[in-house]
Formats: sequence, structure tokens, C-alpha cells
Amino acid sequence: MQYVIDIDRENNHIKVLVPSAKGTITEEKVKNFFGVLKQSTWEVEPVQRLSLDQMKMIFALCRDYSEIIGYEPEELRELLKAEFCIKNCVEDFSCSPYKRNAATMKIATDFIQFIIEHALNLTGCTLKVVEGHGKNRIVRSAREIVPDIRKYVIACLMNKTCAICGATTEQREIDLHHWDSVNSIGGYEHDDGLKTRFISLCREHHTEFHNIEAKAFSEKYHIDGVWLSENIVKKLKKDKVYPNHFKAFKETAE
Repeated sequence: MQYVIDIDRENNHIKVLVPSAKGTITEEKVKNFFGVLKQSTWEVEPVQRLSLDQMKMIFALCRDYSEIIGYEPEELRELLKAEFCIKNCVEDFSCSPYKRNAATMKIATDFIQFIIEHALNLTGCTLKVVEGHGKNRIVRSAREIVPDIRKYVIACLMNKTCAICGATTEQREIDLHHWDSVNSIGGYEHDDGLKTRFISLCREHHTEFHNIEAKAFSEKYHIDGVWLSENIVKKLKKDKVYPNHFKAFKETAE
């Protein structure tokens, strides 16, 4: 059986997390457990298992995603895991740190990124995570929790979703915004998509950007525009996601 030890140094408290079915931990079992600890030899082996916070994040994201597309959370989590493992050539893993085949912190981080991008690519929606209850209830957006914000901005841009509020084209007008002034490259006629940074914004946040300018906008939302690769610009032009942009783009001969 695998145990997780949670050490609270500030309050001088150690918590041992024991995997068990509900109601099966008795006082006698607890005494036996500490008896074993006293008689046993201790060995510390560093293992980079996913944290409890990462486990909670994965479960919360899958719960929100399942409500959008109509799956049971556990069913969706297993489907996403299977797709993630195939795509990244990794073995099956558990999203619980209590299990022997628990994911590493790195895999858990990559899986969280995968879930957020998967939802964007499939539905155009950005996921949310609810933390706490009652007056302490907080709703955090994908923008606030995503491990790699650059990949998130690109996924939003590719799916014409506002990178700030998650609005889609079904809800609001979505603009491709030049993070750097287009005048710096001589105007829109010289825009090939490769000379300035970009971000996709709804009209409300697009207007806000111009009102407070880039530095304040970045500090407020902890986000920046991204540079696009030639392949991304090529796909955006081919799919006509932003038909009035990239007029100066010329595909490089292979």
C-alpha cells in the first residue's frame, strides 16, 4: 500500500494520507500503523509524483469539460488520458498520487496543458476551475491556471477565442489584435504575420487594450502577445480564420 506524508512545518504537524474506502479506517488500524512505523527501518526515496493540487486541478478541469460535452467526468478523464499517452508516447498513469503508477509532476503538468488545449480545439471553450465554497468560492479561468501561457494564447488564436475572457465567435466578435503597433512595420499592407506579436481578443478587451496600452494590459492579465511561425500563419490563411490579415504573407518555397 502506498502512503503520502504531508508535512506542515509552520504548524509542526505531519499528516499521513492513507488510501482507503470510505469508513474503513478504524482507531485500531491507526494504532497498528504507528506500531509498524516504530518497528520499521525508514528509507527516503525522492519520487516526483504529482501533487495533490495537480490531482485536484485535473479532476476539476475534467468535470468542467464533461459538463460542456456531455460525458461523465471519470469517463472523459480516461479518454483524455488514453489520447494523451498515445500522442506523447508515455505509459498509462494514475491521476492520484496514492497509486503506484501515479503520474510524475512533469506528466501531470503536461496533461493539464493538454486538457485545456483539447477543450479549446474541440469546442472553442476555455475551461474554468471552481475552488472553495460559499463566500470563499473562487472561479479561476484557464488563463490563470494554464502551465504554458504561450501555447494557450496560440490555441485561443487558432480557435478565434478571446484569450482573456474565453468568449467565442458565437458570443462576441473576436479580433486578431497586433500586440505591437502595425505602424511599426509600415501598416497593414506590410503585415505578413511574422513581424509583430498577436493575441485574439473580444471587442471589449480589444478596446480595453487600446485604452490602457500594452504594458498595463500585460500587468493586469499576466499575458502577452505571441510570435507566429510560418506554419501557423499558413494555416490561419488557409482556413480563413482572419481573412483581412496577413496580406503580405508569402509562403517560403520548400
